[in-house]
Amino acid sequence: MASSSSSSKTYTTLAVSDNMSRKVCTRAAGGGTPHLSTMIKQYFPETPRESAQKSTIAFAFDIDGVFVKGKDPLPGGADTLRLLQRLKIPYIFLTNGGGLTEKDHAAKVSSRLNVDIDPDQFVQSHSPFHDLVPLYRNRRILVIGGEGDQIRHVAEAYGFNDVITSSDLFVEWRTLHPFPEVSAPHHSAHGRPTPDLRTKEIAAILVWSSSRDWCLDLQVMHDLLLSSGGVFGKKSVKAGDVTLPNNGYLQDNQPKLYFSNPDFEWVTDYHQPRFAQGAIRECLEGLWRYSTKGEAKLEYTSIGKPSEATFMYGEKILKRFHEKMSRIQAMEGGVSGGGGGATAIRTVYMIGDNPDSDIVGANKYKSQMGATWKSVLVETGVYQAGTKPNHQPTYHARGIADAVRLVLEKERYNYLEGQNIMEARVYLKVYRDQEGCDYKAGHANNSDSDSSKKGRILKDRTNTDESIEAVRPPRFGKLMLPAALRQKTAHPGN
Repeated sequence: MASSSSSSKTYTTLAVSDNMSRKVCTRAAGGGTPHLSTMIKQYFPETPRESAQKSTIAFAFDIDGVFVKGKDPLPGGADTLRLLQRLKIPYIFLTNGGGLTEKDHAAKVSSRLNVDIDPDQFVQSHSPFHDLVPLYRNRRILVIGGEGDQIRHVAEAYGFNDVITSSDLFVEWRTLHPFPEVSAPHHSAHGRPTPDLRTKEIAAILVWSSSRDWCLDLQVMHDLLLSSGGVFGKKSVKAGDVTLPNNGYLQDNQPKLYFSNPDFEWVTDYHQPRFAQGAIRECLEGLWRYSTKGEAKLEYTSIGKPSEATFMYGEKILKRFHEKMSRIQAMEGGVSGGGGGATAIRTVYMIGDNPDSDIVGANKYKSQMGATWKSVLVETGVYQAGTKPNHQPTYHARGIADAVRLVLEKERYNYLEGQNIMEARVYLKVYRDQEGCDYKAGHANNSDSDSSKKGRILKDRTNTDESIEAVRPPRFGKLMLPAALRQKTAHPGN
């Protein structure tokens, strides 16, 4: 919504068609404020959704650089999610972020966007670690990333029963850290004394989120990958043996190494992207190459976007959530037995800001449920508008609201049904913003006071200008109210 000025008067520009503008302001000038439901019926007659849909579309959303930048929400995101909820279009969040349980991360994003998000809609970079629990449930794992005991608690919540951190190792070996002066107090506060650290095998190293102490974590991971049998502090004698595979490196029952996020950079409050988990992996590979004289390959498993494993896991969660949503809708509609099951998902749109994770991952992924994955690149995060992305998306969009609107239009999806209330609020706003039309037209024939009318309308106006603009149907242009009607509303007594 915008405004333009002519002489001393200010007129509101609405995202509406010309004939609709006439109806709205004519009604305002003619006799008070109509009820919201009347506005909806008069100007937005119900257009039935396609009946008995045999398939549906779905969305997978990145978060950082799409819905939030740092801790601040980006324009249009919250209203876009509410629109999809009203339209009952399934969606999940497929993020390379992490460091929390899915429940806690969903609650954090819900709070920032002021939208209810189900934890079952959340796939973090390390969510596929759930599938490692049967393998390592009662074996010792070293977890990397996060602050304090944050990742230890997440791993234990997943079901891992023997979890240690680099802080635990620091407490056991005070001289382990080559430069402890900055971070020693942190590790001393959070490290747990563990009696069998010198003798028990560490079966796996799981990197859950970005390291906070790169120096210590790189040293610890490097030492373990050169250890004998995964026992910390005990060095393998097989390293460098040319008669063994990989020149003897990683041939002595060393712990398996897992990374959960290959992103080299991510978007923060700073004006340029910052290093992410992928950067520490690159550092470890460089250290490994140097210490092995380039004679050995660093073996590890990397998940997170754009890996096939993460998209496969995300699709499984999306399908499960869609089925859950369908069961709830069936019960709310009074249909017993689940209403015949969920419709098939025919197309999944991955919307993200990073060509090297969101876009390439969606472009390459071969669906396990027979759907087609397409990608939409937005300009609010890692990708900079006007530059050539490393991987071309199916579509480009300025931001999240434009991206979803574009998809709905491309899919010929009838989404006016979901916009009726919001659009009606846009048009109600003309009563307050149009100078001279401040609920005074026809006031003599209406028993309500100006103040009570204004209060009623302001109560309905719950959307910001940005959110209203975000969901504006693309076929509506920005048109000024006709001049004759502007004059009428500016001088209601004439």
